[in-house]
Amino acid sequence: MSHRVLHLAACPYPTAGGTQVFIRQLVTHLARAGHDVHLLTYGFGDTPDLTAFDRAEPYRLHRAHPVPGHHRLAAGPAWGRLAADALLLAKGLHVLHRHGPFDLVHAHNYEGAIAGILLTRATGLPLLYHAHNLMADELPTYAAHPLPRALTAAFGRTLDALVPPAADRVVAVSRHAADRLAALTRAPVHFIPPAIDPAPADTDLPPLPPADCVYCGNLDGYQDPDVMFDALARLGRTRPVRFTLVTNDDPARWRPLADRLPPAVTLHHLPHTHFHAAAAALAAARVALLPRTVPSGFPIKLLNHLAAACPTVAARGSAQGLTEADGVVVVPDRDPDAMALAIEAVLTDPARRDRLARAARAAADRFRWPAHLDALTAIYDAMTLRGSPEAVVARLTPRERPRPLVNEG
Repeated sequence: MSHRVLHLAACPYPTAGGTQVFIRQLVTHLARAGHDVHLLTYGFGDTPDLTAFDRAEPYRLHRAHPVPGHHRLAAGPAWGRLAADALLLAKGLHVLHRHGPFDLVHAHNYEGAIAGILLTRATGLPLLYHAHNLMADELPTYAAHPLPRALTAAFGRTLDALVPPAADRVVAVSRHAADRLAALTRAPVHFIPPAIDPAPADTDLPPLPPADCVYCGNLDGYQDPDVMFDALARLGRTRPVRFTLVTNDDPARWRPLADRLPPAVTLHHLPHTHFHAAAAALAAARVALLPRTVPSGFPIKLLNHLAAACPTVAARGSAQGLTEADGVVVVPDRDPDAMALAIEAVLTDPARRDRLARAARAAADRFRWPAHLDALTAIYDAMTLRGSPEAVVARLTPRERPRPLVNEG
C-alpha cells in the first residue's frame, strides 16, 4: 500500500557521507516501490549542478534556501547549521501548505526531528523519527578537553531524553540505540538495520595501486581515526604497509595523524568523490579498517566492506554484533595494539583472508532493500491505520494493541 511521505533530512545533500548515501537509497527505493516521496533538505550539497541532480532523482526534492557563506559538508556543530535549520523549518511549512496533504513526516537527524516535531504539531500529521545516532555518544567526540566533553555529553543526554520521545514512532539503525531509546520513550521503537545497494568500482578511474589496508570516509572525532593511525604506526615498525585513505576531508585535518606514520607505511590519498571510488579502493585492498567506537549508529561503510567482500578489522563499538563468521575481525575499542595485531594476522594468512571475504559476501545479503522496505512500509501502515483492522493490529507492538473488554458482571 502506497503512502505520501515527506522526508526531512537536516544535512547537506547529496554527499558521500554514510547517512546521506543511506537516505538517498531509501527515498529512491520507496519511490520506485510506488510511494509518493518528497525529500526536504539543506540548500547545498556536494555536486556541481544541484538543479540537474534534483531533476534526475525519482522522488520530489525540495531545498531550503542556502545560508550565505555556509557550505560545511562535515558533520558536527556549526553556527551556520542553526540558520540552515531555521530555513529548513520555514521551507517545511511551505511544502506542507503547497504540496500537501501528506500521510506522515519521516525525519532524519536530530535537527530534522526537531523541525518535524514543530511541523507535525502544527498540522496533526504523525511523525516517524529515524535515529542514525545518539547525541550522548556522539557530541562529546567533537570536544577536545574534559570539561567541554562532560558538558556536551550532558547536553546530548538531554537531547536524547527529549527529542525522540516527541515522535509517534522511532526507527533505530543499531540495536544499541534501539535499546537506549526504548528506555527513554513510551513511543514504539523499531530496530531496522540499514540496507545497501552494492556499487561496482568506477571503470573510469585509473587503476588503483594494491593496498594492504584501506579506510573510506570522514575522519571526524567519532570515527576514532587516531586509533587507526596509531595501529598503522605500530604495524609499520615491523613490516612495510601500503595504506589507502579515501576521504574528502581537508588534508590539514588528517595530515598531522599521517605524520606519525613511520617511513615503512606508504599512504595513498584518494578523494571520496563518489561511492564508486570507495568501491574501487576496497576492491584493491586486502583489509578494510573501522576504528570507530561509538555504537549508536550503524556505519554504512561497514556494509560497503561486506558488499565488496573485503575483510574488515573493526572496533567492537562499530562491529554492530558482526563477527568473523560475517567477515569482521573484532578488536577491543580504542586499542591500537590489538588492531595492529589483528591486521597483521589477516595480512599474513591468505587462507583466513579468503574465508573472511566469502563470509563478508554472504553477510552482505542480509542487508538488502526488500526486507528493509517491507519493515518500513508496515510501520507506515500502522501509523496511518492502512489495511484491514486485523492487519493493522498485527503490526502494532504489544503495548499499542487494544486490550479486550472485561465483563465485570
